[in-house]
Amino acid sequence: MAEAVDPRSTTSPEYQRTKDPVMAATVIGAHALEHMYGRAFLVLIPQIYITLGLAPIQAGLLDAVRQLSGGATSMTGGFFVDMFQHRRAHILAFSMGLIAVGYFLVSIAPTYGLILAALAVASAGTALWHPPALGLLAQRFPQQRGLFISLHRSTGNIGDWLGPLIVGGLLAVVGWRWIVGGGTPVLLVFAVVIFFLLRNVGGPKIEGVDYKAKFRTQVRDMRESFRGTGMWWIFTVSAVRGMGDRSLLWVIPLYLTDQLELSSFWVGFHVALLAAPGIFVGPMFGALSDKIGRKPIIIFIMASAVIFPTTMALGGDGLGMTISVLFFGVFLFSVNSLTQAAAIDVASGKGLEGTFIGLMWGSNAFFGAMASIISGVIVEYIGWHAAFYFASGLFFLGFLSSLALPGDFIKRERQPA
Repeated sequence: MAEAVDPRSTTSPEYQRTKDPVMAATVIGAHALEHMYGRAFLVLIPQIYITLGLAPIQAGLLDAVRQLSGGATSMTGGFFVDMFQHRRAHILAFSMGLIAVGYFLVSIAPTYGLILAALAVASAGTALWHPPALGLLAQRFPQQRGLFISLHRSTGNIGDWLGPLIVGGLLAVVGWRWIVGGGTPVLLVFAVVIFFLLRNVGGPKIEGVDYKAKFRTQVRDMRESFRGTGMWWIFTVSAVRGMGDRSLLWVIPLYLTDQLELSSFWVGFHVALLAAPGIFVGPMFGALSDKIGRKPIIIFIMASAVIFPTTMALGGDGLGMTISVLFFGVFLFSVNSLTQAAAIDVASGKGLEGTFIGLMWGSNAFFGAMASIISGVIVEYIGWHAAFYFASGLFFLGFLSSLALPGDFIKRERQPA
């Protein structure tokens, strides 16, 4: 009797799975383009702030809406990405296309309210990217999750570095609306290329699947992953870290423009400095966490991050401010990659990679949106420096939370998937 062939098997003649190097290069490389838009928008916030005559709270709301939209999309999208894994190429291509459409709508929106609505669309596209992308990397490279998720973050840092520099220079000659809409054709072309390269990445559709039963199984496995595993502490550290990051990211460029009166180029330069160190340091942290465990690296990064928002506030308008921004960039977003890897470590083998990436991004986004709004209130009613101290306080709270990660966490991390 002939042996049945699993249609998802890499040796099956019916399914030629996208090779790991092609998948990794496409997913990790395309992440840079996605981030060029996201971080460059921070340099545009001061221009929108001035053009529309906004208050600091309204500027904070620009970032908060991006977070809220991304959070809602991540939390629902990640779960369904795992249910329909054969559609991951479609989701990744659609994500890039939605970013293109969303930012084009921002460029033509005539009012503040419509800009917020268009930002919600663009941010939904950004949020759709991470569950399938990071889920794929975690599945294909189970023994090097920290490294590959950090490499994905590293190319995001390349985009975070290039985007502000390019936009900071362009603002000297072009209006912010032309900049926001100008990349739409490029993103649409990339959406097509991504689909072509990754069209076989999820495998063929498996016939006869009971999706109701699969839904119930995923919910059950997700709940079990939170029971006695330390998962709640992983999410807590990630959320508090996200609050600290988001409370600062829009404040820094606006502070440099409004208080220090720097030009758009120098604002872009400082925002780029936030990303540059992570291009190299992030993968080093990730690879080290694969060897010695996530917890000690997370504790070190959280403790270090407490220092630099305070030194930014005390650095004045000179070299001290610039150096503080650079050193803060060493630790910016590094914890996110490690907590994502840690969550997948705990839930390993349950096919919930996209679910937990989505949940973590969603949780970070909702708490980050709260921090952005609170930061705006603090700036308006207390002052700019108070927002930097607020961020340092959040990072200190995150450091204390990281100490509470369970003692056997390292052992669980290093078990093969």
